[in-house]
Amino acid sequence: MKKRLILMTCGVVLALTGCGPEKENATGLEKEPIPVAESGQQAVQGENAPAEQTEQAEGNAADTVITQEQALEAVKNYCIANNPDLEGMLGSEDYTTYFEVSNSEAGEIVVLFRSYTGAQIRYYVDPNTGDTYTTELVPGIIDEEQRTEESFNIRDYMDKAEGSAP
Repeated sequence: MKKRLILMTCGVVLALTGCGPEKENATGLEKEPIPVAESGQQAVQGENAPAEQTEQAEGNAADTVITQEQALEAVKNYCIANNPDLEGMLGSEDYTTYFEVSNSEAGEIVVLFRSYTGAQIRYYVDPNTGDTYTTELVPGIIDEEQRTEESFNIRDYMDKAEGSAP
């Protein structure tokens, strides 16, 4: 009990010393606030630099957002890269394969691939980062859509004309 009382007293004393009047600077150095508008970096870059940087960043962000069409083509490229025989099956009357693209409520681009086996594989693409994960549904075998361990960045499979395909 005495130990607790001593510890509480020490704690109160330490807390109160922090609340006391401000002492002079022991180092002798003066503290002077530097206003943000007068920072050295801005003065070196000039007055228009922050506006130019903001416009440039916005331009880059607009260039990097993936569209539904880009996602669809990239998923096709990804599927063909992992199964080269698929290229001959697409559009063939012998196999029922197709792709559909839509948006999810979370803002992701969703590309549905209906495989010749009947499996429905959905590719969920983040339009800003390109990060992609997949789910699979096989009617009659897997009756609920299940996330798979497959994930990749769709930008690695975007159209070769854009210069970002592997």
